[in-house]
Amino acid sequence: MMQHNSEEMQITGIEEIKEETVQEERIITFKLNEELIGINIEDVTKITTDVEITPVPKTPIYILGVMNLRGNIIPVVSLKKMFNFSTQEENIESATILVVETELGQIGISVDNIEGAVKIHATDILPPPMNAIGIDPEYIKGVVMLNEEKLLILLDVKKIFNRDKR
Repeated sequence: MMQHNSEEMQITGIEEIKEETVQEERIITFKLNEELIGINIEDVTKITTDVEITPVPKTPIYILGVMNLRGNIIPVVSLKKMFNFSTQEENIESATILVVETELGQIGISVDNIEGAVKIHATDILPPPMNAIGIDPEYIKGVVMLNEEKLLILLDVKKIFNRDKR
């Protein structure tokens, strides 16, 4: 007569399959003076050049004017002036504009030139250095060392263009 061991009948050893969640962000990178700056690609709705920017009187100095993008009137902001990067006048006729979606609506950001797009892991983001860059750390998500020489500054456009700040 054959006997079954009850322990042999139990199903054991089923391992829970855990997928490692890799949090990756895609970042649009651009230059402001010599600084390499990045914005999450999900915040960018359009990149455009050759747009006419119409100055608007009695606006803060960092607002270059407004542009008409497919019937939408969008304010265009100079981050250089907002962050006191430069006292030089910007050439708005040849500006590259990143249109970002914010709590205040669409806003155009004037940049020197687009460098490209990079993927970064959330674990690569380091806290911003205090006042080393000249941008208020409140507006910086963090910094990423792309290689030994390139430091990427990640801006938080949602904090920069927050309804409570205006």
